[in-house]
Amino acid sequence: MALDILFINPGNQKAIYQDLAREFTAVDVPVWAGLLAESIRRRGRSVRIHDMNVSGWDAATRDRLLAERPRLIAVLVYGHHPSASTQTMPVVRPLLQDLKAAAPQIPVVLGGTHPSALPEQTLAEEAADYVVEGEGLYGLLGLLDHVVDGRGAFEAIPGLWRRTATGAARTAPPKPIENLDQELPGYAWDLLPPLKNYRAHNWQCFQYFAQSQTPDFVDVRSPYVSLYTSLNCPHDCDYCCIHTIFGKPGIKNWSMETVVGWIDELVQKHGIRNIRFADELFMLNRARVTRFCELLEQRGYDMNIWVYVRIDNVFDDLLPRLRKVGIQWVCPGIESGNADVRADVNKNLRRDVAAAIRAFRDAGIHVIGNYMFGLPHDTLETMQQTLDLALELNCEFANFYTVMAYPGSDLYRRAKAAGLVPDRWEAFSQHGYWTQPLPTEHLSAAQVQAFRDRAFDAYFRNPAYRARVRDLFGQKTCDHLDKMISIPIKRRLTETGAP
Repeated sequence: MALDILFINPGNQKAIYQDLAREFTAVDVPVWAGLLAESIRRRGRSVRIHDMNVSGWDAATRDRLLAERPRLIAVLVYGHHPSASTQTMPVVRPLLQDLKAAAPQIPVVLGGTHPSALPEQTLAEEAADYVVEGEGLYGLLGLLDHVVDGRGAFEAIPGLWRRTATGAARTAPPKPIENLDQELPGYAWDLLPPLKNYRAHNWQCFQYFAQSQTPDFVDVRSPYVSLYTSLNCPHDCDYCCIHTIFGKPGIKNWSMETVVGWIDELVQKHGIRNIRFADELFMLNRARVTRFCELLEQRGYDMNIWVYVRIDNVFDDLLPRLRKVGIQWVCPGIESGNADVRADVNKNLRRDVAAAIRAFRDAGIHVIGNYMFGLPHDTLETMQQTLDLALELNCEFANFYTVMAYPGSDLYRRAKAAGLVPDRWEAFSQHGYWTQPLPTEHLSAAQVQAFRDRAFDAYFRNPAYRARVRDLFGQKTCDHLDKMISIPIKRRLTETGAP
């Protein structure tokens, strides 16, 4: 019996993270593949998911999957966060070429952030038959009816692009999902490899590594999953590409009863403790956060959850309750130490950053700070202000990013008009060899990259930071950090002295 749809999650951890991929980065579940597969399966379709990050890709794997005679193959290009889609594109091309060489008769549709941002260009460059825009559910359902059952006109399916003899043709814009509880009711965890194959970010489990007897940090980081409790974001930062999927700023939620039902299944059936809420802003609606606490307080689970937050959307009085039910880490976007630099990209913070960090710490919640180098108005002085702020806040972990013009963002449109978009998708990987940040009004891409790498080293070697980690998580965690910062990250820009 033929398979209706095969979802493939493309990935190449080594190319994206270099040698950090061996043990330091997370191995994340394909969240959107799980959501869409479960929704389509509940409509009576036969579905499979293949995750290349866990199960790899070779001729034997390809032939085994094609032996199930899929009627449609959907390749979903996402990553740990919205901006991680473009950096996955280099592995998509050989994957599609391999599929088309082996089974040219099977239609292939590409979805995800990057294909949605650049659908016409994607069809021109890649061996796909279709691009599905946005969330993808209704486009995929219509395409299944059209391809598998021979029902309905292609032109009537919303949110699709297809290759034609003269280029690309588009149907009506994608139809947004209104009722998440009904239309995306859950995740097809059983269609993924066993969840023990996925692992949390190293910092999320520092507290457990410190308490464990195991020398292998991976033991306390698995099993692990990511899931959404809400979709989209009401803010409109220039560097962010999330609205590519949803069309405009906004927010829509699953009920907390649905979310906690998923947690019940993950804890009771799969033994999950480590979870990431992939929402752009979990702590946005006070009533929802309160209800989440009420429901999990009734259960008494031992959870280790991390969430993204915005500094000026923090409910200080709820933080102790959140910590009690398992929110152990928060990840705020601090971005820059200079308010004018932040304001230029529409990231205005209405609260003092240090006060927010203190509130988290007072509640016993650990903080991983996100910082960006190379925003349009950045100079060496303002980037030093960002590093100085990071050192002052001394969060339990930190991410240091360079600014990229991700397709779908306002920054991409500005960079495209100025001729500043890199000519290869590998350049959008933050940890890759080909990484190429945007130049600023004052600095070259190479200067930005070199400063970021020096800042990373300065932060993780800072005696005050090492003392904090040792006090909180023990010497074993400090030794792990020593191993992490000893991994060389090769950069074309700094090796060649490129401008």
